[in-house]
Amino acid sequence: SDVDLLAIVADASQPFERRALDWDLSGLPVPADLLIYTEREWQRMLDDRGAFVRMLAREAVWVYVRD
Repeated sequence: SDVDLLAIVADASQPFERRALDWDLSGLPVPADLLIYTEREWQRMLDDRGAFVRMLAREAVWVYVRD
């Protein structure tokens, strides 16, 4: 089993494919994949209502939300 982690950041200087490379997730008790989206990218995905966002709406457990 593994866990997928989603982070939404204000802005990013690296392309999507490289953003998670700076994070060491080896200390987690299960394998993990980290997906880091900018706020703009995330909003675009929400607006498009693609399959990935629909799946997140059903299955995500948000552990931290900044107001």
